Amino acid sequence: MDVQAATGTAPVGEDAAALVARLTAEKTEALARLAAGIAHELRNPLAVILARVQLLAIGLRSGKPLDPAKLEQTLRTVEEQAVRAAKIIEGLTVFARPRRPELGPVDLDETLGHVLGVVRARRGAELVRTDVEIADDARTVVADRAQLTTALTQLVVNALEAMPAGGVLSVRAARRDDRIELVVADTGPGVPAEHAPRIFDPFFSTKPAAAGLGLCVARTIAEAHGGGVRLVEPGRAGATFVLSLPARDG
Repeated sequence: MDVQAATGTAPVGEDAAALVARLTAEKTEALARLAAGIAHELRNPLAVILARVQLLAIGLRSGKPLDPAKLEQTLRTVEEQAVRAAKIIEGLTVFARPRRPELGPVDLDETLGHVLGVVRARRGAELVRTDVEIADDARTVVADRAQLTTALTQLVVNALEAMPAGGVLSVRAARRDDRIELVVADTGPGVPAEHAPRIFDPFFSTKPAAAGLGLCVARTIAEAHGGGVRLVEPGRAGATFVLSLPARDG
């Protein structure tokens, strides 16, 4: 949507009725894209679950003993896909109805340590070297601990997914005037300039297995805190995202 549409002002020569019609059409188009994204992302895990359950039902009806190893693999696949669907729904909930942050002092050393500890269990994480640096004046931020953990996790996971063959994950935190900035950078291929305008759109992703909600969720949480998330210099090798928060007194 252009600036005139965002501010509700009509271009020269466009009357009020035409403006309303144009804004309605743009909103309808945006909702249609969102609905299509939801359908696409949920269809995949649900299709896998349905196929596995149908195969299991066929096996049970045959009267033959089920192979315990195959049964375990089937149940594991169903569980994995159910968890994937649940995460998509959780991300949508955060995006659509973000909870009001419950502010309090948050230790960044502890929070980042927790986030990195969790994501290190992901496949391929062992190929990535992690470099963390937190300035003394940014070791404590005033934020919602759970929400900030979620936002940082999304940014770190996004960085790891950009480096399947390995690389360097860099996390920096420092105070910039009246803001605390947390910088998450990777040495992956970077974000093409043509994708930059849509990088925070829900369900937009250039990664085949990604739901495309992580960056959207991170930005939604940051904005609920009075901050934001931005992409630095798209079109170059490596991607750098900056999550900024107001530097409040605890």
